[in-house]
Amino acid sequence: MRLRPTCSDAAMRGVCSHLLLAAVLLLGTASGVRADDLADCNGPVADKVEAACSAIIGDTARPVEERTKALSSRARFHIGRGNTDQALSDTEAALQLNPQFVQALIERGYLRQRKGSPDQARADFDRAIELEPKSPFGYLARGNLRADQRAWSDAIADYDQAITLRQDLPAARVGRARAYVETGKPDEALADVNVALAVNPNTPNAFYWRGQAYRRKGDVDHAIEDFSRAIARAPQTERNAYFNRAQLYSAKGDYARAIADFDKLLSFLPDNKEIQQQRQQAVAMQAELAKAGTAAPPPAASAPAAPGAPAARPSRPAAASANQQIEQAKQLIAQRNYAAAVTTLSQVLSGDPRNEAALRLRGMAYSVLGRPADARNDLNELVKLRPNDAQLLAHRAIHVAGMRLFHDAMADADRALALDPNNALAYIGRGMAKAGAGKAQDALADYDRSIALNAKDTLAFTERGLAYVSLNQIDKALLDFDQALALAPTNLLAKSWRGLELLLKGRTDEGMADINAVLERNPGNPTAQLGHALAMLTSAQYDRAVAAFDQIVAKAPNDPFAHVLRARAYLGLKKTDEAMKDLNLVLDARPDYLAALTLRGIAWSAQRNYDKAVADLDRAIAQKESVEAVFARAKAQEALNHTDKAAEDFRKATQLAPASVFDVMAQAESRRKLQEHSRKLPCGSGQSGTCL
Repeated sequence: MRLRPTCSDAAMRGVCSHLLLAAVLLLGTASGVRADDLADCNGPVADKVEAACSAIIGDTARPVEERTKALSSRARFHIGRGNTDQALSDTEAALQLNPQFVQALIERGYLRQRKGSPDQARADFDRAIELEPKSPFGYLARGNLRADQRAWSDAIADYDQAITLRQDLPAARVGRARAYVETGKPDEALADVNVALAVNPNTPNAFYWRGQAYRRKGDVDHAIEDFSRAIARAPQTERNAYFNRAQLYSAKGDYARAIADFDKLLSFLPDNKEIQQQRQQAVAMQAELAKAGTAAPPPAASAPAAPGAPAARPSRPAAASANQQIEQAKQLIAQRNYAAAVTTLSQVLSGDPRNEAALRLRGMAYSVLGRPADARNDLNELVKLRPNDAQLLAHRAIHVAGMRLFHDAMADADRALALDPNNALAYIGRGMAKAGAGKAQDALADYDRSIALNAKDTLAFTERGLAYVSLNQIDKALLDFDQALALAPTNLLAKSWRGLELLLKGRTDEGMADINAVLERNPGNPTAQLGHALAMLTSAQYDRAVAAFDQIVAKAPNDPFAHVLRARAYLGLKKTDEAMKDLNLVLDARPDYLAALTLRGIAWSAQRNYDKAVADLDRAIAQKESVEAVFARAKAQEALNHTDKAAEDFRKATQLAPASVFDVMAQAESRRKLQEHSRKLPCGSGQSGTCL
């Protein structure tokens, strides 16, 4: 349900607004002005605030500082009552009196954000931080803006800074918890919310986001408890809490309570189709259970079996209940409510551990939730039930290959192909195992065979595209990603990699369209995050790029590509020693890693160690000539006064086909260097062109 899209959504006044408003209202407690004549204006008695502040504002004999603070205080009064235009007018007046008044800048930024002008809001928050870099409130406000824009890594960075400056800032803790929930880190979210509630048990939104964190962990009962607490504190505004609680009640089979919550939501939003549809589903499931006679007392009410009595066989209604729960789980999966689906399916499997349908669905849900080990356990149980099912073995091969268990994947794929030599899925699994073991060229043969058997499988084209990426055959990779997306437009793996490769090709607009589309669906997608960081790098936002790559490297410390890209950002900042750390780390593990060799050659040149630069670049070029490597070697040769070698490399760099945006930039520089040499080395009277 899209009840929480942006803080400018007129239908939503709870989840985002509390986080945004916290930065503004907390500023009032930060103000040190408490003189007697300003007590009512800055005081807690709402009925006195407007009149007192207006009296101060209208008294032109008062100092400018007092009038400015009174305008800001009255703006907060209007913000608290939703009078956006009046509040904006007051902040504008305050900033006319004092353009550097940080409190008014943050208030105006918040109001601009509410009115749908995020760029103007960002400018106000940036200015506030520039004026008071040691104040947490500017970072809190900007973090809330970035969270509203779903720029989770940037939001977390701002919340981190706010919390560093003030540990007991509950709004920053809750804001960061929200970002952690959205990026699949429920444990970190729980830690933040618990701190916020310890500081202030009435922190807005804390119970809602703790409920979301519990929900992501599959802890339905604790999630319902926290959503109930959120509702108790704001029964007229906590629409998201009602909706989430209703879904969880449905997952537990408590349809009466689910319907009551949906009814409450419809009293707020009577025309909302999604609420209407989910209420109808809950009513239908309640009716089906009544027909099947499964609306029985809870298990605790049942009489215990007599000692020695045979186990009772499942009744028909119980079987019907299991089937209905499976159907309900399918609906939850269709709604992308995977945690609730896991809860429902676990209930089925607690009574029937060999239920194949439940095992298959729960394994899929675990996989989507990022719990690969649990998904594998379900696949293992299925294989025990069907040890000669080639298709099932192929599925497990693909799954364990994704877990980087390549030996196990190869064994499953080989077994599947022994049972069925024409199993297209098994060839994909074996190809993934080969590619993961560094045999991308061998993997291509398996992907080709899979596609020949079944040209409609988006995964086969996606994995072949990834193999081409590892072989640096970007154009072929893009063709495969295009085909994968033609077959399945929602294939996020193909879309994220296509976006990344388009960015590397210098096709920034196309690439960012893919990257942003993926991040909208899954903010934690690692390839899309890498693409977002790459866009910062190629637009020379080196500080932001380093911060983004730091987060990526922390999650995937063995990913050489992320280390190389971070090294590029460090070189852009002229932090050569830091770049060298990344490059040496990669090359210690993979001595022939082409991109790292090329970049280390460039880094050696930056340190004026040209002999080492040439040595690394020679090794890189021996593997594969690239415009960037040849151009970098030309510059090193030039620095060593090897003019002929430099001229030859500059010329070659202009003739090679560029494969990346870095090649494009290097080729442009090569042409400029050729022209420069042409002017320095005239060819003599009567000759045209250059001597190079």
